[in-house]
Amino acid sequence: MTSEIMPQLNIRPMTIHDAAAVSALLPALDYTGSPCDVERRFAALSAQPDHVVFLAFHNEQLAGLCHIQGVRLIASDGYAEISALVVSTALQRSGIGKALVCHAKDWAISKGYERLRLRSGLHRENAHLFYEAIGFSKKKASYAFEIQLSDSNHPL
Repeated sequence: MTSEIMPQLNIRPMTIHDAAAVSALLPALDYTGSPCDVERRFAALSAQPDHVVFLAFHNEQLAGLCHIQGVRLIASDGYAEISALVVSTALQRSGIGKALVCHAKDWAISKGYERLRLRSGLHRENAHLFYEAIGFSKKKASYAFEIQLSDSNHPL
């Protein structure tokens, strides 16, 4: 499938040696992280059984990434979730995102998940169109709540 979409495309799991290249790609996802940050985060992810980060290389240069995690739940059978999907701006609309999602789908099936989910910021309208074009459907709108755990000023 990958070679049919883009002959010069290679997709493989991330290794610790990819940290610098991944760090350089994160701003396209509106996140930052030094190579050391990415190494630390990747080491923590690698210790978990249901996490994988696929990297897409075009002409041997990092072109995109897809982080997938399994979510096991008591209330339902759980699902696999794409936690991060990014393609370098110059290579968007070239089939790389679709190829990465195909890898995510195959990984999820191999782990026994029946659903593949992702979340996307409301402002990412072009991404929403892409997701719908490759078969995702909107299921619900929700808010994301969080507490900064290092902040002692919350009531908990």
